Amino acid sequence: MSHFINILIFIFASILAGCAVVSNARQEQRNVADKTSCDALCKTNSINLTNLSLESLVTIALSNRPSVVSAKLAVEDARLALKQLASDAPVVSATPWTAAKSSVSASHSESSKIADDLDDLRFSTDGSFSGSISLSLLVYDFGRYGASASAAAEEVVSAEKSLVDVGFKVFEEVSSAYFTLHEKAALLEVAYTNEFEYSEHLKRAEDSLAVGEAKQLDVTRARLDLSRAKEAMIASSNAVITAGAEFLRAMGLDAVHGDFYEVLPPPSDRLGLMRKAFASTSFSADEAFSFAQTNSPAIAIARARLRSASSRVDYAIADLRPSISAGASLKFTDPVWAWSWAVDAAQSLFQGFRKTTAVERSVVSMKIASSNVDEAQQAVSEAIEIALADRDNSLKARDTARTSLRQARENLDTVKMQYQLGDVSRIEFTEGVSAFVDALGSSISAFYGQQRAEAQLFSLLGLKPVYSQSDVRGLNE
Repeated sequence: MSHFINILIFIFASILAGCAVVSNARQEQRNVADKTSCDALCKTNSINLTNLSLESLVTIALSNRPSVVSAKLAVEDARLALKQLASDAPVVSATPWTAAKSSVSASHSESSKIADDLDDLRFSTDGSFSGSISLSLLVYDFGRYGASASAAAEEVVSAEKSLVDVGFKVFEEVSSAYFTLHEKAALLEVAYTNEFEYSEHLKRAEDSLAVGEAKQLDVTRARLDLSRAKEAMIASSNAVITAGAEFLRAMGLDAVHGDFYEVLPPPSDRLGLMRKAFASTSFSADEAFSFAQTNSPAIAIARARLRSASSRVDYAIADLRPSISAGASLKFTDPVWAWSWAVDAAQSLFQGFRKTTAVERSVVSMKIASSNVDEAQQAVSEAIEIALADRDNSLKARDTARTSLRQARENLDTVKMQYQLGDVSRIEFTEGVSAFVDALGSSISAFYGQQRAEAQLFSLLGLKPVYSQSDVRGLNE
């Protein structure tokens, strides 16, 4: 009797656990329904991005981007799949307590009484009750569970690495969008500088015309130069807005919940010092790829899937073998009780080559996964080469741009003085302004190009970003 009571307690506990799971599932359904029926503005508050470092912005994006949420749920799903698979473990396994399966059934049936003739037919019936409690055990499956568990474990690893990969991609996107936004804002200040120079030039030309020291053609050309400078300024302003929209998208925000102007320094400092830029790296392509072999998320994902595919080959082979199981049941058919037990060994002999074909397909899948590893390595290698080239070219361009900018500034100062004295033509003045603006723009683009390249390298290598805490040299130096 005590065993029977224990069985009833176990059944009751299982029912309670099932009710709790169902309750949680229903609550999640209601949450999703509420989310889809509610406008996005009703639950999301705006985020203040003022004076936040790039590191803080990346942290916000990682908690705000749907792709990160999906990747986290994929990890949870893979772990639950592994947990669910453990319920199929045989007695001869690392989790023998999950091998037992029990069920309970009950039925009530009624049938009409047997009538001697049609006149005796009545609607009254005789009923009977029956019920059963059964227990089944998978004793040994010749490796099926072990292979499946190994494949599922590798899927967990793959999902976890995918989460890391998504995190690095978000980091790279936010960093790239952040530096692009700052670059466009700095180039807008260059456009304002360009407009100012040509505006001053027009005033001087008009003053010279008034006193008879310049021709009308000089004033007309100065106005044309100013119009072109204004067009360039409008184009730069549009570029800032476009870069801002891309930055908010990378952050997982929209114009209602975030303002990209909050992350920009004031206009007076956009050509000044940029704080907390990435520390410059110096490793070679060989060193980078050697590190990526063991740390790149993309390569780690491909290798985990290859190991999972290899485990599926083991499962397909094990599925050719027999399985051994045992079972016991207690039945009640009013008013008789009976119990039974049995040991069963089953081996399929012929199923239309289904299982042998499954082995062959699993081998092909494993070969595909192996090719995917090679493809991932080649893709990462190519991306590293390009990113390192961008980094090195940007560093060289920054050094060259500093020299060119210094010379262009000196040349512009000289030209402006000589133009006021009438020693140089309008064309020489225009060329001097253009050379200075181009050199300043090149200096800005080289600096931010290096930052984007460094961000991509961190993402490709799976390397924790290192933010420099010191100020970098001014962009206009």
